[in-house]
Amino acid sequence: MSVLICTVMVGLPGLGKSTLIEGMYKPDTFIYSTDAEIERRCAVNGWTYDEGFSEFIEPATKYMNEQLDIAVRSKQDIIWDQTNLGVGKRKKIINRMKQAGYQVRGVCIIPPEAGWLDDQKVWANRLRNRPGKTIPQNILTNMIESFTLPTVSEGFDMITFYNMHGALLGIDYGEE
Repeated sequence: MSVLICTVMVGLPGLGKSTLIEGMYKPDTFIYSTDAEIERRCAVNGWTYDEGFSEFIEPATKYMNEQLDIAVRSKQDIIWDQTNLGVGKRKKIINRMKQAGYQVRGVCIIPPEAGWLDDQKVWANRLRNRPGKTIPQNILTNMIESFTLPTVSEGFDMITFYNMHGALLGIDYGEE
């Protein structure tokens, strides 16, 4: 029997989490993404993400949780594509997935440091070039302040770290 894997994406908006996962999954992998579901619902209504977020976040989350339950029962690998910035949020995911028999791996995209001006500019440009999907500066500042680097002591079986350009920075393994 093959090992069931849940990959938990960690990183601030606009750093490339969704882009990075495009090459990571097999066709039968379930992608848990409330953003993708909100975008799908908005498209049906001809709305932007910003226009539909408050109306669709709750039903999108409910739908994704229902689909997650189906994926677990179907023994599908899972990629959890959200920001997952804090230890508390990640711990809930880790516990839920380990209880279901999954190995839980983290994939973290490290945010650019303040001194990395070129990367700061690239990141700001990425955030600006998401038409209809904006993050108010106060919310982004909150997200930056709440970001905690994931560790294997949280319960991850391993964590792979990338920079915002998709370059592998390192891998941290749990105790074997």
